[in-house]
Amino acid sequence: MAAGVTLALALAAWQFFSPVSRELIAGRDVGIALLGERSSVFLIYHPFSDTVGAFTASHSKPRRGVAAERRAGELALAAAGPAAAERVFYVELSSAPEMAALWTVLNGWRAEPRLFWRAASWTWSLKSAGATNLSGFDLFSLFSEFVRLGSSNFILTEVPRRGLGAETAGVAATGAVLVEVFNASGRTGLAARTAKRLRAAGFDVITEGNYATAEKHTRILGFSRDTSAALALRGALGLEELEIRVKPGHRSVAAAAVILGEDFNSGTQNK
Repeated sequence: MAAGVTLALALAAWQFFSPVSRELIAGRDVGIALLGERSSVFLIYHPFSDTVGAFTASHSKPRRGVAAERRAGELALAAAGPAAAERVFYVELSSAPEMAALWTVLNGWRAEPRLFWRAASWTWSLKSAGATNLSGFDLFSLFSEFVRLGSSNFILTEVPRRGLGAETAGVAATGAVLVEVFNASGRTGLAARTAKRLRAAGFDVITEGNYATAEKHTRILGFSRDTSAALALRGALGLEELEIRVKPGHRSVAAAAVILGEDFNSGTQNK
């Protein structure tokens, strides 16, 4: 019994001192930069919706002496704006990030367990090689989250080459409002159609995908005490009478999000 209590306390301590675990427990987004020599990928994991924004970028070979933390910050800034660059975890790779290899593992490890163990072995080797600022427990936490996903949970976006390395470049620098769109209605393609409409209205939709659960009612979420972004999103969708739920403690790259419930329809948009 004493051994069990000791193990439980050790696990609690690891979770408390692990930055990634704290973010995941709080349901906040986690940004991870996969840094290759001439191309990189910035991943934003949204734990509340089990989706990952994957921003791919081609770039010149980094100058000698440029720290990985700086490269990761510049990639995050170019991909998703200043909020994403506040805290970025990184993994340095000797070649370009292989998303196809990731799909193979995520989509096939249940049928071929050897893929799981191969991926786990590679993950653990990162820390010993000094190729990441993630702790061993951070890596374990992220690995545990990602093995629940498949390639369909990822939304791929290409970052313009000119965005990297520019201090004022990035999504937020355009002045567009960063929003997320999630389909909880059960109707195929609703998030994509709504995202297209919002982009035409000038919004920058950084995430579009399915919500983790079905919802009867549509919700607008604001991630700042400044509700201007949520108000603009609500107005663009013709949902002026809908209550906005503000979550200032939820650290998200986006300024606002809409969760499309079963009550959402095209007629609602045109009110």
